[in-house]
Amino acid sequence: MKTGIVMLKQLPTQEVVKFFSSLKDKMKFSSGQKKQTVEITRRIGLNIGRSSIIAAEMLHGGSELVLEKCYRKELTEGSVGQQLKTFLQEAGFQSKKVNLSLKGQGIVIRFLRFPRMNRSDFESALQFEAEKYLPFNLSDVMLDFHINEKDNEPGKSGTTMPVILVAARKTEVQKLIQLAQFAGLEINAIDVDTLACSNAFELGMPEMSEKVVGVVDFGGRDTTFMIRDKGMLVFSRDIAFGGSDAIASIKRKLNITDGEAAQIQYSNDATKPEYQEAIQESLERVFHELKLSINYYFNQRENAPPIESLFISGGYSQTGMLPELLQKRLEIPVQKWDPTQRLKLDPSLKSELLKPLIPYLPVSIGLAIRLK
Repeated sequence: MKTGIVMLKQLPTQEVVKFFSSLKDKMKFSSGQKKQTVEITRRIGLNIGRSSIIAAEMLHGGSELVLEKCYRKELTEGSVGQQLKTFLQEAGFQSKKVNLSLKGQGIVIRFLRFPRMNRSDFESALQFEAEKYLPFNLSDVMLDFHINEKDNEPGKSGTTMPVILVAARKTEVQKLIQLAQFAGLEINAIDVDTLACSNAFELGMPEMSEKVVGVVDFGGRDTTFMIRDKGMLVFSRDIAFGGSDAIASIKRKLNITDGEAAQIQYSNDATKPEYQEAIQESLERVFHELKLSINYYFNQRENAPPIESLFISGGYSQTGMLPELLQKRLEIPVQKWDPTQRLKLDPSLKSELLKPLIPYLPVSIGLAIRLK
């Protein structure tokens, strides 16, 4: 999916925040053409969540992407900046150039339709139209947009065009910039978790580029759900429910400790009926919200094709019963996916160390594959 970038607002710090970049730009080559000579460089994809920090370092060399290092650490109470410094020291990354991501209430993603026009005219129009779609004052946010090129290329019919509009509160962007600078990092780009995860899926699962699929990233504090239609991101929603909520539910149900609840949640051998019931009950809320999201999507898109498969990642995607229960509830085939499977792995990256990190890596890898 080739995307254009237009920034309408920038911070006084001159930090460039670009939410969209083309896969070809990330990989620095065009399929079917002679590979360009590109300087070898590295990027760190840094995902600072509410419960953990996750990062991946990617070596960019022509058409080759090499995952060199990845690291994850739980956040504790105290200064996030100091914990980030410690995290970077322990991880031992070679580069200081980092791509960061935003998530939360200060971020808005809208999937809209506008009268068909060229990019320049749309950029001008958006400065007057954007505020009606946002819960913020336009002066308080940074904006970016993507016109769905598959629908908007020359010769396409129709009077409207689909647009993804992204807005981030300047205060949230500034906090992230200050955090990275405190840790001694050089900021290359700032993205959004949803788009980074979608980009990782695009790179890692090219066989799904002509299908309609759902992607669910189950985080520690929240869950991101998105729908991709023939390679295009057409819907996303953040659900305020994560693995910590599921563990708390199991803890209450069985009157046990957090550690015991986590052990039951992630067990692939929860044979006791009371354990199975507790796990199922702990997931009921997120299943309900996913079902509502899917219903909303189809209510908004007349004659939309059905979702063929659902791909899951994230920490509590490792809950033993989750794939089976989710497939039964949504009536969609469910499978886990590996964002590293299309990447070359550095020989120093030991499989026994990488394997437990794989579910947590989609956002970090989606960030690390960006050069610009």
